[in-house]
Amino acid sequence: MRPLSSRLPGVAVLATCAVLLASCAGNTPGNTPGNGARSQEPRKGLGDVQATELGFTRHAGAVQWPASSDWIPPGDGLRMLVPAGDCALGLGDYQNGYRAVNANWTGPAACDRLALDPAPDGRTGGGDGPPDTTNGWPGGGIAADAAVVERDGSILVAHSSGLERHRPGGKAEELVRSDFSEPGFEGQGSRSSVRGLAVTGRGTIVLNVGRATPGRTAPVLLVSEDRGRTLRPVSLPEWTAGSEPEPNISVLGAAGETIVALGSAARRAAVWRSTDSGRTWKVSTVEGLPQSLLMTRLVRAGERWLAFGGVDHETGEQDDTLVLSSKDGLDWAPGVSTGMGVGRLQDVTVGRDGTLVAIGSIDDATRPAPDQRNEYCGVVWVGDGDKPWKRGELGCGDSPPQAVTTLRDGRVLIGGNRDLWLRAADARGASGG
Repeated sequence: MRPLSSRLPGVAVLATCAVLLASCAGNTPGNTPGNGARSQEPRKGLGDVQATELGFTRHAGAVQWPASSDWIPPGDGLRMLVPAGDCALGLGDYQNGYRAVNANWTGPAACDRLALDPAPDGRTGGGDGPPDTTNGWPGGGIAADAAVVERDGSILVAHSSGLERHRPGGKAEELVRSDFSEPGFEGQGSRSSVRGLAVTGRGTIVLNVGRATPGRTAPVLLVSEDRGRTLRPVSLPEWTAGSEPEPNISVLGAAGETIVALGSAARRAAVWRSTDSGRTWKVSTVEGLPQSLLMTRLVRAGERWLAFGGVDHETGEQDDTLVLSSKDGLDWAPGVSTGMGVGRLQDVTVGRDGTLVAIGSIDDATRPAPDQRNEYCGVVWVGDGDKPWKRGELGCGDSPPQAVTTLRDGRVLIGGNRDLWLRAADARGASGG
């Protein structure tokens, strides 16, 4: 499996472009034009249903390209989408030719395009001035490695320097400051250690920055009960299933006063749950999981919790997505994955009617030649967590979909570094024909 992202993404936002990716609307999924000439062998794992048949309209080239060159590392650029105003706010980074800098995107009420705001040329949002002659454009906007939209529409973000709250009118409130960073890959300095952010119904903030007790006997979450002005460490109960090291928490979520955290180990997962906004915790184990599993998302939909993870099959099979389901957030069982097919889930949103819209990609549909870039084929799944999923193909190219969100009026927006897909609020959901 070629990892799609070098980051551990937070909660679901995004970006417009000068280079157009050829549209798939009139092509069969197996023959969608990609970036440059490719092997003539058929693509593996693609379905026969286009995303347009599930109510999505594609806006090709509608995302302003987040780089000064024609290449972006997989998983970078547009990384999150959050609803804002009549459209969405995109959160991510821009490759300025020297390094990755912070970047935001905004769009019109139609939400059929997203432009960098502020922009490298300074035309929108005041910009940050012309690029420096030695360091490139310095970036701008809201920095976020994880983000949650609060009840009043404020956007709470976590990044390597702490927490911030950005209110609907644009006012920024600086909250607790701390060093949430860790050593990066060789030659890359430091990187953010923020792995997850959640807010309970009473406003308790829970932050996962990958910390653990001495000796790694239990993970540690950071909790704020004063709306982010301070954070205190909370050591979770020790997980005693097996002799392997305590797993890192991979996904974190909250609904009402319940908080759930999952971390996967070899063929099993540890689950921590609190039903009183983090005051007390219970721990459990999920057994019989695949050997190579990375949990990617956790959501509450209707009367159940759903967790999703990407599975790397070492037997040569194509990567796919594992679904786990729980009524109470503590006891988990395999969830419905019928209809999903191959592809690793990247992001998911829950609509106003409880319909789930998830996106993912296939990175092994073809074998690129030595002089070709990797090709990714985008996938969207629509379901309710109970019945079989409906799957649609989003096309193939060098920039797969990376984020999805439900807008305030109920529309669903999917974004990548080149294209957008938009679904009307009244589109038929998982139970529709």
